[in-house]
Amino acid sequence: MTIIKDIESSQDTARGAVLLGTGGGGDPYVGELFLRKQLAAGKYPRIVSVDDLADDAFVVTVAGIGAPTVLVEHLLSEAALTSLLGEAEGFYKRTIDALICAEIGGANAMLPLAVGAITGIPVVDGDGIGRAFPHLEMTTFSINGCSASPGILADDLGNLATIHAIDNRATNVMVRALTGALGACLYGVLYPMTGAEIKRVAVRGTVTQALEIGREIRLARERSPDPVSDVVRFLDELEEERCSKLLFQGKVIDVTHETRDGFHWGQVTVESLGGSRDTLTIQVQNEFIAARLGERVLATVPDLICVLDSETAEPMTAEMLRYGARIAVIALSASPALCTPRALEVVGPRQFGLDMDWQPLDRMQ
Repeated sequence: MTIIKDIESSQDTARGAVLLGTGGGGDPYVGELFLRKQLAAGKYPRIVSVDDLADDAFVVTVAGIGAPTVLVEHLLSEAALTSLLGEAEGFYKRTIDALICAEIGGANAMLPLAVGAITGIPVVDGDGIGRAFPHLEMTTFSINGCSASPGILADDLGNLATIHAIDNRATNVMVRALTGALGACLYGVLYPMTGAEIKRVAVRGTVTQALEIGREIRLARERSPDPVSDVVRFLDELEEERCSKLLFQGKVIDVTHETRDGFHWGQVTVESLGGSRDTLTIQVQNEFIAARLGERVLATVPDLICVLDSETAEPMTAEMLRYGARIAVIALSASPALCTPRALEVVGPRQFGLDMDWQPLDRMQ
């Protein structure tokens, strides 16, 4: 069991969650402040291994849902979240034994930790993606047959809705419609599962992985004149079956942001500072979904495309990017669970409107 007790560990986890969020998931800053408040009150989140769950344990996801550009403007309400958990237990007629992140990226990595600290409910060391994705059905939970519904949604004003859907795509449509109608920001309790199901479908170890990545970024900039290279090297050695590479470094010369249909859409253009006229473009649909050097594709979903500050290696969300920012664009290959033919039918490039098939990062030129 891992227990987060200090501000530095909280900040490291948030930093790692930004990197794993690949531009999306919402800025975890507000969630980290919320968790820090609980730490100051002596309330600490407990992170438990997937293997420590009883097979009959009742586990749910708790997440913020909406456009990252809107989520970052909302302070988290302790009353709204505790009320939602209480409503959920009444709705399911079960005591919630553990929480799990729907996605480890961004704010949705911090929200379950804060809720776990408030309620005393442990948080599973794992999630359903190993990164962030914009659609509710884009999870290993869904890919492996677990239903997102029935679920319960709430906003800060006390509006409450329950969802019963025939499949997870329908759940996503219904949730997105509600999100768009209620200000592009909701809280949701979804994916009711047993401990046995979590053991079968979760991407394991990702909460402590976020903590380790965030700590490494902090230490790299303290010890190294080139922290970006240190971080890429660390990520490349993180797991045997995954690789990492530096794709591009330069200055943002154009960026567009649009909040539409409950999503953040955009494009970022980066110009090389090395004297060449090379430009890199990054497409955004909540997350960074494709990186191209001219016409050449360097990386696409489900692999993780991440943007770091060139000098500090601090990871950045898509909504943070502005004209003139000096950035490094790196890529980390996705968890193998997202790279099977079955998974690619849900999280591959074509599901994001990209007219291309996925190619493994280590085969990209």
